[in-house]
Amino acid sequence: MSSAPTGAKVTLADVGLEPTSLDRSTDPCIDFYQFACGGWIQNNPIPDDRARWGRGSELDERTRVSLTALLDDDAHGAPRDPAATQLGAFYASCLDEAAVERAGTAALAPLLARTQGVKDSKTWLAALVELHKLGISAVWSTGVEADPHNARSNVTFLDAAGLGLPDRDYYDRPAFKDKLAGYRAHVGRMLGLVTSGATPAQLDAAAADVVAIEAALANLGKTAVERRDVQAMDNPSDPRALARQVASVDWPAYFRALGAPASKKLIVGTPRLFAGLDELRARFAPAAWASYFTAQLLDGLSYALPRAFADEAFALRRLLTGVERERERGKRCVELTAGALGELLGQQYVAAYFPGSARQAADQLVDALVHAMSEDLAALDWMTEPTRRFALGKLGKLVRMVGFPERWRTYDFEIRRDDFIGNVVRSLAFATHRQLTKAGKPVDRGEWQLNAFTVDAYYEPSANHTALPAGMLQPPFFGPDRSVAANLGGIGMVIGHELTHAFDDQGAQFDADGELKNWWQPADLAQFAERGRCVADQYSTFEALPKRFVQGPLTLGEDIADLGGVKLAFRAYRALRKSAATSYVADGFTEDQQFFIALGQAWCGRERTDETLRRLTTDPHAPAKFRIYGALRNLNEFADAFRCAPGTPMRPARACTVW
Repeated sequence: MSSAPTGAKVTLADVGLEPTSLDRSTDPCIDFYQFACGGWIQNNPIPDDRARWGRGSELDERTRVSLTALLDDDAHGAPRDPAATQLGAFYASCLDEAAVERAGTAALAPLLARTQGVKDSKTWLAALVELHKLGISAVWSTGVEADPHNARSNVTFLDAAGLGLPDRDYYDRPAFKDKLAGYRAHVGRMLGLVTSGATPAQLDAAAADVVAIEAALANLGKTAVERRDVQAMDNPSDPRALARQVASVDWPAYFRALGAPASKKLIVGTPRLFAGLDELRARFAPAAWASYFTAQLLDGLSYALPRAFADEAFALRRLLTGVERERERGKRCVELTAGALGELLGQQYVAAYFPGSARQAADQLVDALVHAMSEDLAALDWMTEPTRRFALGKLGKLVRMVGFPERWRTYDFEIRRDDFIGNVVRSLAFATHRQLTKAGKPVDRGEWQLNAFTVDAYYEPSANHTALPAGMLQPPFFGPDRSVAANLGGIGMVIGHELTHAFDDQGAQFDADGELKNWWQPADLAQFAERGRCVADQYSTFEALPKRFVQGPLTLGEDIADLGGVKLAFRAYRALRKSAATSYVADGFTEDQQFFIALGQAWCGRERTDETLRRLTTDPHAPAKFRIYGALRNLNEFADAFRCAPGTPMRPARACTVW
């Protein structure tokens, strides 16, 4: 910044930015994340009950306060309507910890009889079905998704699952040896809570059986990187072929017991698991399977059980993430009620906290980002016209959903104020059955995958739609009183990120109708792949922990979306400010610089070492610091805005660009 900028003088606070979050002692061309967030990081330690803390976490907490006010009124106020009655009863049942303690595990007795009673093939399947009815994916998962080759129809999707640890790497990598040992001890303690008279040696042996089964399942599964290969996850089958492949499972009986017939066509995500399932079942004795199924049940429902179970589940979470203290029960009850009755609570949230003007303003920003992407696609110098036409056509058909659903979901299951575990079991059974019975039916392309109050956004390739919930439309991402530069640096990057997902390494394999189909010219596809390799290779050099690096192939889709999102948001901001009569200089920062400061400040955060290690293994997103560092060092407009010299970290000799 060699010369003083000119324009109307204002403060950072005037435009919606935070001067106290900056670290002005850091050169933005050396470490922009520290420059934008150093003050925030210094002043915001990670709360004891969190594994990570960032601007999104602050927004989550702010939203939780709003939801708590709504639920307190539902639970303790005068009955207003059936939705409030349902919400109030579920929330009140969760808050009544004394009733949960009195109830004990009596409500689980029928389920425990199934899991602990495995003696043969028939009882093995009966136990598995009871877990799958509750969405507890022991051994494998059964779900329903859009057919990759006919996105208008839903098909049954089977895949590897059934692990108690976050990823298959935890079972055989030296870096996780202590986690595996701690997990085995956890399983033994958890089983001890429902196994009267068992000796410590017997419980340890049972836990060893559980770990051995899970390690075998992990060995038959896929790595996190392998799971990102959409072509390799697309393995069509049918019920008869599945029965020939896995003779030890009575598949007709399985689907009948689920109460949800499979579609005529099946998709198998991990064929290796099902090819090895007969041998795997025979390798372990019925008693070992009984221990495994019981452990899966208890870990899956620990949050609804007496405190001894919840405390043991927290001990495992502390081991895996480094979190120091369990969250208050009231906060957990808000989250659990939101999880069970999300769209009922979403309706109340929108009515109370989301004005129509916010939706209109967000719609306008989305339009600006779509226009910027259209211009970007039209001007790409590496794409030929046939591919460009398909890309523009896909963007033109992309459905943008903002704020909340047009149709709200209903919840048809019994809720009692004195039966929390029963409410949880019934809610899980309802949600699972609702999902499984979609098999063979038309896809609802307008269905939301997130609740209206959720602080997140997404793009769905099979529906070619993007959704931006109301919960995301708050500072530091968006605000009606923030400047265009601040809003586009915050929520604009998020919108651009989701739009770019339509053209990341996975999204680009789906056409405008959401079907897995190659619409690329060969030369363009080769260029696209080469540009993606540049990104993956670059991110793989980012050292997040000593000798622990970002997995570029794992984070590639999110990294492409970050690079594209920043570029599109910047272009949209420039377009919206092009005809402005006055430019604003905020505490010495130009509008371009304000845009990038807004971007950085939206992603300030910290996390515990164990949590970083877990996320480096499982999370398709790079750590927040490297999301900002990676996206901006590849953007000339950033280097120009801060006058970064060639060769500095934020203006490297070789930059990567895809879109």
